[in-house]
Amino acid sequence: MKYCNNFEELNLLVLEKLKSKNLIAKNIEESENKFLIEKQNLNIVLKTIFKKCSKNSYCFTIYRDEFELVKVDIYDKDMETQNRVYIYLCEPSLINEIDKKNYLKIVEKYKKLKIFPVIGPDGVGKTTLLTNSIDINEKEFLYKRFKKIVRRSFLYNLTYPITKTILKRKLKEKPLKDQHDDIYYSLAILSGLFYYPYLVYNTYLRKKVVFIDRFFNDYLLENISFLDKKTKIRTNWKKILNYIPKVYWKIHLDAKAKTILLRKDELTKRDIKKYRNLNFKIYLEKPSIIYTYINTQQALENCKNVLLSTAINAKVLKEESNCHKYN
Repeated sequence: MKYCNNFEELNLLVLEKLKSKNLIAKNIEESENKFLIEKQNLNIVLKTIFKKCSKNSYCFTIYRDEFELVKVDIYDKDMETQNRVYIYLCEPSLINEIDKKNYLKIVEKYKKLKIFPVIGPDGVGKTTLLTNSIDINEKEFLYKRFKKIVRRSFLYNLTYPITKTILKRKLKEKPLKDQHDDIYYSLAILSGLFYYPYLVYNTYLRKKVVFIDRFFNDYLLENISFLDKKTKIRTNWKKILNYIPKVYWKIHLDAKAKTILLRKDELTKRDIKKYRNLNFKIYLEKPSIIYTYINTQQALENCKNVLLSTAINAKVLKEESNCHKYN
């Protein structure tokens, strides 16, 4: 894959790739940024944008808050330019107003549930970005680490002594907790699901905005805690995904493997690449309304701007609030 030297070159490469695969049915209103595509080609189009942006360390956000329309914002590395691509799945003139209103009701339902996962491997900068973007100690916010949610649950603590002993005998050494949770992923997922209503209670009744460091996604990946094994997605991952709550906004942090390994040496380069691609695959299977990909190769201030501008565009953050008060 060719590397891009600037923002315009990236846009051109994405466009050329889409045209070469015959994915664009036609341009809408002769605009370079408004395309009509076949619905079955949407994932291929989004995957193309993802591959180009991740390879070249650009950030982007995907919006699915309008019926039969997917909007993609690609951010310049200097944050001076923001290119929006409109992907229509139907001729705009043929879209039924009733269908639009019904779809909007679904969007609003998820929007009320302000539970926003921040996913990414250890060392990518999840805590750093969040703490520099919002004041997580303010009473309107709730910040939780998903691993702690799982490991502090009654179900987990009741079962863990037994499963740990079984695994210790199998491995012939004391397993790390991450390795235990990798093997007994169903226990970790169940523990997270039992706790999830408490997060819902905090958003609906206590009017808090909940940010979660990691999410159920990690437990859909197999062998990620074993450096001598190849990370892969579980064979039953789609079935499990049916039970995992859908969220309004998911934030995916990423960086080059070399950068992440300099911060925390807990994965291999191969695993980091797998984590990146498989999490996008999970998103495509069960998409959140808003999906933000932030490459922390960029300066912290740029990453912060992407996060906050998306929050404003997604209408979960008031622009006049100086990026600190949520709706």
